[in-house]
This record gives sequence, structure tokens and C-alpha cells, in this order.
Amino acid sequence: MARWSLRTKLVTLVALALLPVLGLAIWQADLQEESVAAQRDAALASVSDLAVARYAGLFDASRRMLTAACADESVEQSASAAPWADTVGRCETYLSKLLETYPGQYSTALVTDEQGIARCASARRAIGMNFSDRDVFQKTSRGSHGLVVGDAIASRVSTSAIIPIAIPIGRDGAFRGMCAVGITLKALAQAAAQAEGTDSSAVAVIDRSGAALGGDATAMRRLPVPARLAEALASNQLRIADFGQDGAYYHFWIRPVGANALFAVVSSPIIESPLAFAGAWAGVFFVALASAVVLLVIWFGADRWCVRPLRYIQDFADKVARGESITLAPPQPWSPEMASVGAGVTAMAEAIASREAALRANLEQRDHMLREIHHRVKNNLQMISSLLNLQAGEIRSPRIRRFFGDAQNRVLTLSILHRHLYERSSWSLVDFQQFISDLVRQISVGRSPSGKQAPRYHIRAPIMAVGPDTAIPIGLIVTEAVSIALTHDFSRTPSPEIRIETSERGEEVELVIEDNGAARAAVQPAPDGRGGFGLTLIRGLAMQLGGEVTIERKPDGGNRVVVVFPTPAADEPANA
Repeated sequence: MARWSLRTKLVTLVALALLPVLGLAIWQADLQEESVAAQRDAALASVSDLAVARYAGLFDASRRMLTAACADESVEQSASAAPWADTVGRCETYLSKLLETYPGQYSTALVTDEQGIARCASARRAIGMNFSDRDVFQKTSRGSHGLVVGDAIASRVSTSAIIPIAIPIGRDGAFRGMCAVGITLKALAQAAAQAEGTDSSAVAVIDRSGAALGGDATAMRRLPVPARLAEALASNQLRIADFGQDGAYYHFWIRPVGANALFAVVSSPIIESPLAFAGAWAGVFFVALASAVVLLVIWFGADRWCVRPLRYIQDFADKVARGESITLAPPQPWSPEMASVGAGVTAMAEAIASREAALRANLEQRDHMLREIHHRVKNNLQMISSLLNLQAGEIRSPRIRRFFGDAQNRVLTLSILHRHLYERSSWSLVDFQQFISDLVRQISVGRSPSGKQAPRYHIRAPIMAVGPDTAIPIGLIVTEAVSIALTHDFSRTPSPEIRIETSERGEEVELVIEDNGAARAAVQPAPDGRGGFGLTLIRGLAMQLGGEVTIERKPDGGNRVVVVFPTPAADEPANA
């Protein structure tokens, strides 16, 4: 987080502060959703309990009515293979008046003998029909002593479908017939309508195969396909969620009624509208949306009032650091805090510019003084060289004159070094290649043999900048080695030359000075590697550089001086 921007940190902190609010909204939404689900389940349970109670009341009333009817003497006596005609007449009259008391609730009431043949009925056309193939007769004849509810069937007597219920008629402990009545699906629908709740729930009645038996048109359309309901009943799933035949998605509660022969199905829609789909999570959505808006406002606000001014101040500081003359002029008004920061940066830039001007003036004065010092030192050394040259003119001994010439060359080396120092922009570095070339040229001018072929110089040195601590020893080594080489005899050499090569080998520099002239006896290196003052000076200067020197006589004539020393580190590489 240390590398994050101010804007990112601010937005992150605000987001972390909003997380508890979002978490609380999610928690409340979850509780609300659970509460809505619990209320829905409670409502469905209430409606289903009411439906079961309505259906139970309907079947209980039917059972009591049927029990009372079957207890009538004419009805009981009609349950025989050959009842008396007047008995059948009384039975028919009694059953007809009984059903008239409940209009539309029952279709037909009838009495059969032990073979299932109707002997008495509220509808005369039912007399003589055989009902032994009906499951309600089969269940009753198998020794049932209570109310028997049959499967929903199409009535043979009326045009509507019914649910038959029956009780057995016994005599002397034996089955003598069946007293039955058919409950119409209209009665079931009326019971379902009485059981419906007020929260858009609906109740329908199905049998074990899943087929709808009763309920209003809305409840019937909501039911899933019969196969889905039959599967739920087979697996004892009393709460399912599925698509109805109208294409909507519903919760279904299934409760058995009528001794598990019938089932009440209560349906309640899951999705009624987009707002209902959002439900309790709408609050979470609005909290998240509000949080996103707050974060966007903070993001763009921080960019407008913090990031942009700070970026402008940074660009202004960069330009000031590059030495540009610029005025702080923001394109848009800043807040008081940013304006105060800008004023402070402006004051700091003015102070830096003033100090840089003073330092620049001091540096120019120092450069002028250093240039003057090097120039005067160079003039003084040239004056000393000229005095030595005048003094050498009065010396008759060639050997002493040569010694004076060597001393003059050493002074000339220092003079050339100071000339390079004041001619360059850097007062601490000299161009190594140019310095060696100028040095050899000055030495060769003063020591060129008259009337003899002068050797050619081959100089190869890398272009690098070195300080005086390195340039002085190298310059003196080159001066001594070239001075010794110029004392050799090149008269018998076809191509006289003096070669000076400098090369870098990793972290070391190798300086090689060699010639192909014949050495005179007076200047030959001693067998132990030592020689005169010049060779001793070369060894001392090599030690001063922290390196090693090798001086040897070449087999084909001439000396070879090899100096190896560490690569000098430039103090000012940018000015080299």
C-alpha cells in the first residue's frame, strides 16, 4: 500500500468504511428474506390447514348424512336381492328429499345388494345398474366398517364427475349391501373457494394420480402436470416448487384429505413482478449503488482537487529542477490548501533560483581563477625550460648538455599538462590521447638529430580522461622512455620508429614504449635490469601509479618498456 496513490488510498479507506454498512444491509436482507419465507410458509400452512378442515368437514357431514340415511328402515330393507315394491318406493322418496336438502352437493344416492346391483336410488334410472366393478363397492364389500372414499369417477347416472363415498349395510354380521352417495366436484370447488387465503394463494383438489378433481379455474391452471404431482406423492414430497401449467413458478403445499384418497394442493406464486423478484435484496442493491456513487464522487473529486494540482506542482518542480524559468500559473482555481502549497513551492523555487545564480557566479569566478593559475604555472614552467635551454647553450660537454635536455623535457612535460588543464572545461581531467601526442611532439622537436633520419612515431592510446595524479607519472615515464630511445642509433635501421601503445585490459592499463634503434653502450640497461637515472625514475613513477614496469632489450634492437597499472577512475566522466 506504500506505493499506492493518494486517490487510491482515499477510495480504499472509504470503501473499507462502507463495508460494515453493506454487510449490515446484507444481514438485514437475509433476515427479511427469511421472515418473508417464514410468513409465506405460515400463510400456505394456514390455507392448507383451512382447506383440509373444509374438506374434512365436507366428508364428515357427508358421512353423518349417509349414516343417518342408511339407518332408515326403508333404505336398510332395500339392500336385498328382491325388496318389496312399496319399500323401494319409500326408499326412493326418502333419498330424493334428502338430496334436495343439499342442492348441487351430491349427485345420486343409491343402495345396492350384496352383488352390487342398485335396488334403490334417488334417480330411478340407476335402479338395476351393477356397481360391483367400482372400487368403492370392492372396498366396502371387503369388510370395511367405516366410511369408504372411492376414486374420482364419471357418474353412470349423471353427466358430472363425482367422488363416491359409501358405508356397508350389514345384517347378522354379514355384508348385505352398500349405501352410497356421490359428492360432486362442484361441492369440492366450493369448499376450495372457502379455504383460499388473501395473499394470492389458491387451492385445488387432486387424486393420487395427480389429476385435478376440484378448485376454481385459477387454481387448476396453476397445478403442474399430473405426472409431477404423482411423482411428488409417490416420494412423499409435501412441499415442492415447480412451474404451473400457466408457465409461472409456484410454491406448492400438498396435504392429504379424505383418508389419503384425495389431496389438497395450495399454490402461491414465487415471482409476481421484477420488484417482487428483488424482494428483500432491493435494499442491498440500493446500498451497493449508493456506495459505488460515493466512491466515484470521491475518486473524481480527489482527482479534481488533489491529484491534478499535485501533478501540476510536480511538473512545475521538474521544470525548475531543469533550470527552466517558469511561473506557477494553474489552469483552474485551487482550494485554499492547495493554493498555500503552491505558494510555498513558488517561494522555494525562487530561493533555489537565487542560490543557483549565486553559485553559478562563484563557479565562474573559481573557473577564471583556476584558468589563470594554470596559465601562469604553464608560463613559469616554460620560462624555466627556456632558462635551462639558454644555460645548456654555454655547456661544452655533450653529456652534461644531454642531462640539461632531460631536465628541460621533464619541465616541459609539466608545462604541457597545465596547458591541457586550463584549455579544458574540466580542471581535474585531461585527454590522455591528446596529452601523449602533444608531449611526444614537443620532445621530438627539441631532440631531433641534425643531419640524420628522425624516427617516426606511432601513437595509439584510448580516448579517456585522467586526472593529474595519473597524467604526471605517465607523462614523465613517456618523456624518459622517449628520451632514452632518441639516444639510440637509427642509422642502420631501414624504418626507424618509436611506438607508444596504450590498451585497457579489464581493470588494468598496459603502456608499451618501444623502439628499433641500436643502443649505445653508455645507455644499455644493466644485466640486473637496472640502468641510469632515467630508468630508475621510470620504476619509481610506475610504483607511484600502483603498477609494475618491465624494461628489456629486444633481440632485433631497441628497448621495450612495459608499464601495467590499475585503470584510473575519472572524477568527472561527464566532462571527459
